[in-house]
Amino acid sequence: MNKSIEGKAKSWLSRQDLDIDIKEELTTLWEASLKGDQMAQEEISDRFYRELSFGTGGLRGKLGAGTNRMNRYSVEKTTMGLVAYIKENCLGSSVAIGYDSRNKSLEFAGIVAEIITGAGLDAFLYDTLMPAPALSFAVRLHGCAMGIMVTASHNPAEYNGYKVYNNRGCQVSEDEANKILALVEKQEWFASPLKCESGKLTMMGEASKNAYYDAVYGESTGIDCGPVSVAYTPLNGAGLIPVLGILKRIGVKDIYVVPEQEFPDGDFPTCPYPNPEKKEALALGLALANKKKTDILLATDPDSDRLGVAVHHEGQYHLPTGNQIGVLLTDYICHIRKTQGTMPKNPYIVRTVVTTKMGDEICKKYGVRVVTTLTGFKYIGSIIGEEEDQGREDDYIFGYEESYGYLSGTYVRDKDGVNAAMLVCEMVAYYKDQGKTLMDRLEELHKEYGYYRNHLLDFQFPGAKGMETMSAIMEDLRKNPLKEVHGHMVTGFVDYEEGMVLPPSNLVEFVMDNDRGFAVRPSGTEPKLKIYIFGTGESAEEVESFLEEMSQALSQWIKNREA
Repeated sequence: MNKSIEGKAKSWLSRQDLDIDIKEELTTLWEASLKGDQMAQEEISDRFYRELSFGTGGLRGKLGAGTNRMNRYSVEKTTMGLVAYIKENCLGSSVAIGYDSRNKSLEFAGIVAEIITGAGLDAFLYDTLMPAPALSFAVRLHGCAMGIMVTASHNPAEYNGYKVYNNRGCQVSEDEANKILALVEKQEWFASPLKCESGKLTMMGEASKNAYYDAVYGESTGIDCGPVSVAYTPLNGAGLIPVLGILKRIGVKDIYVVPEQEFPDGDFPTCPYPNPEKKEALALGLALANKKKTDILLATDPDSDRLGVAVHHEGQYHLPTGNQIGVLLTDYICHIRKTQGTMPKNPYIVRTVVTTKMGDEICKKYGVRVVTTLTGFKYIGSIIGEEEDQGREDDYIFGYEESYGYLSGTYVRDKDGVNAAMLVCEMVAYYKDQGKTLMDRLEELHKEYGYYRNHLLDFQFPGAKGMETMSAIMEDLRKNPLKEVHGHMVTGFVDYEEGMVLPPSNLVEFVMDNDRGFAVRPSGTEPKLKIYIFGTGESAEEVESFLEEMSQALSQWIKNREA
C-alpha cells in the first residue's frame, strides 16, 4: 500500500462524524491490513486509489467506504459539483430525482434532494421507486435543468450509482460529463452542503406517473393482446407496477409474476447479478413460464430500462439475443406502420455501432433511414434531439442496441423496458394470430435477409491493476492491429478514438469480409473488457462455426496478455 492511499484511509478513519457503518467497515479492513492480511491491503488500495468517475452509465461503483466507492460522501461531493455546474451555466432552477430498488437508493435520493433544495434549486422527487425512463420523462415534463436517477442498472447487487440527465431527458454527453467532473473535483470531501437557501421539494405522485404511463401507451400498435400469456420477473426491481399496468392496459389477461423476484429487494437474493441478458438471472422466470406454459417470459432489470425475453417454441423456451429482439421489433414496427398507414414521410431508426446490421437490410426494404451512433443509449437519445432540432421529431420510429435496450417513441430519451414489454407482447399477439412464434418469424427473416449472428465476450479486470491491463490491451490493439484471427483475414481497422465520423470513443473495430468482424471496448459501467463478434452466412451452422472459432481465438489472445 503506497503512502498516498494509506494517508487517505487514515484521514477517513480519523473523522469523528463518519457514518457508523462506514467507520466499522473501514476499521475492520484497516486492522486486518495492519496484521499483514494481503487481501485487506489490496481492498483498501482499491477503495482509495482513485475517485469514481462518469462512464457511459454515469456515476457507478460498489457500495462501501472509500473514494472509489458509492457512499453518502461520494453522493454529496458529486451532487455539489452538479449544482455548481447548473448555476455556473444558468441551466435552470430545478432537478428531477428518481431511484430504484437497490440498497441505499432511497437514502441517496434523499441526500440529493436535500443538497439540491439547500442550494436554492427546486427538486422534483418521485414518491416511490420508478424506472429510469420515467426519470427521463420527468425532466421534460417539469422543465428541469437536469435529472438524477439513483441506480446501478443491471450491475451486481453490491453496486449503486446514479445516471445524470440533461434538460432534454438524455444522459449527459462526454463533454457535459467532463465539465461536471471538473467541478466535482473542486468540491471538498466531507464538506457540509450549502444550506443558505431553501428550494422547494415537490413529490411526484400519481399525476406525474400517470403522465409517463400514458406516454408509453401512446406508442401502442393497437394489437389485441388478449390471447397472449406472459410470465414476468422484475428481478426485484422497479418494473413491477409499471410493466403490469401497461400489459393489462393492452389487454394481456394471463400474467404470472415470479413470486421470489416480485417485490423490491436490493440484495437480489435469487439473482445477485440482475441482468436480463444473463440466462442465470432468468432461471426462476423460466421455471414459472414452463409451469404455466406461457407464450413468453419477460424480464426487466432493476431500473427497468432493459428487457430480456424468452419465447416458447416447439416445446421449449428460446432466449433470443438483444440483437434478435431488436431485429424482430424493427421488422414488426416497419410492417405495422406501413400496414396501418402511420409511417412518417422520412422515417429513421437508430442503432449503435456494435449492434447487428441485419436491421439495416430490413430498413432498406421499407425505405427507412438508418442512423448509427456510439455505444450507449445516450447517443441514441442525442440523435433524437438533434433530429428534433431539424423539425424531424415525428420521423423517429425506433432505436435499439444489442444490450437489450429499445425505444419506439420520443417521449423519453433513454431505453425503456416498459415500452419494450408492451411492444413485444403486441408483436407476439400479432404473429400468434398467424400461428407463428417469434422464433418462426426470426427464421423467416433469416431466409429473406441471410443469417446474422453476434456474440459478446466479456473479461473481468477488477481494481487498479485491472484498469492498467485493459489500458495496455487497448493501446496494443491500436499500435499493433491484428491482421488475422484464426485464419480469418482483417480487411479494415477503425479507431473510434480518432473521432473521424462520430465523437471520440474508446472503441476499435476490425472489419472482415461479408459483414463479419469484431469490436473491442472497455465497459463504461463495470471493470470489464467487451469484445463484440459479428458473423453472417448462408446458414446458421456456418455462422455459428465462425463465431465459435473467433471466440476461442480472441479469448486466448486476451489470456496471453493477462499472463
